Amino acid sequence: MKNTQLINEIDYLSDTYCDGCFVRKQLRKESGKTIAYKFCIEQCTVGESIKQIGSKLKGSK
Repeated sequence: MKNTQLINEIDYLSDTYCDGCFVRKQLRKESGKTIAYKFCIEQCTVGESIKQIGSKLKGSK
């Protein structure tokens, strides 16, 4: 897969699922940005998908 395709896939996931995410908003409000970010990367299924695509992107260089 080309880098542009991977980036477009990440953008699609982020725009579709992450923008307006209630859990993320609530965590940021209650616990701060760091906790919300950690949740998104480690526990959210969409965040894990983005992380996997990012590792493909990193490996393609």
